[in-house]
Amino acid sequence: IMANAIHVNSLRKKGRFIAINCAAIPDGLVESELFGHEKGAFTGATERKIGKFQLANDGTLFLDEIAELKPEIQVKLLRVLQEKSFLPIGASREVRTNARIIAATNRNLEKMIDDGSFREDLFYRLNVMPIFLPPLRERLDDLHDLVMYMIRKFNQTHPHQKKGISPEAINNLKKHHWPGNIRELENVIERSFVISSEPYIQLQDVPEQVPPSDTATNISQRVHGQMDFDKFKEETEKEFIIRALIANQGRINRTVAFANIPKNTLLRKIKKYEINVKKLVDSQ
Repeated sequence: IMANAIHVNSLRKKGRFIAINCAAIPDGLVESELFGHEKGAFTGATERKIGKFQLANDGTLFLDEIAELKPEIQVKLLRVLQEKSFLPIGASREVRTNARIIAATNRNLEKMIDDGSFREDLFYRLNVMPIFLPPLRERLDDLHDLVMYMIRKFNQTHPHQKKGISPEAINNLKKHHWPGNIRELENVIERSFVISSEPYIQLQDVPEQVPPSDTATNISQRVHGQMDFDKFKEETEKEFIIRALIANQGRINRTVAFANIPKNTLLRKIKKYEINVKKLVDSQ
């Protein structure tokens, strides 16, 4: 939302706004997605493909979850930022690009630099104008405006139109700590379109993963204990994964769609946090 707002309020608004989620693309296809390829460049390349950098020329290219890029792709991205040109896979001539780059991540890039998993030179090349967006739980005054924005958005694609949200429903949403931030809120609102044909989102339309009113207190207690950002982030991430799995009866594909999380990422997190999905669902 923020990246698109920058684009439409800039001198580049006549150009295209191209968004790509770096975490959602299989490793072997990232280079092709970004830079494109020629027909026959590799097995399966049956036709020429225009890359995102070329599509976003004179516009804006939004690289979401940029911390997920592999080191070899980071090197190629750095060169594009420096030289303003790139070589599509299988091509013999470089292509110029004048795309504005906006990159986003929820990870600590400085720590990744120390760990050697993110290039320091790429970080400084990208970090020209940093924008720090506080998590949704720290800007609940924005919640109503965001809900109305999403209602207008889904009114364009769903048969049941909605006019707004009831005070009871919005108050209940404010009790949630939103580990999934805007994407989680978007899923909540879209679900209300699916399960109800009423003109207003009601309290009963709020999905089950929104916790009771004492959740904010529990989070506050955890924050005001021994503070460790990485530990807190992992705890909330694990909690989000568990709630999403419970809300979808442990079905992986449904959870992927509902929680807007790439399947390979979900499976990796389940393994990382040693979540027994069957046991989790049976205990409910």
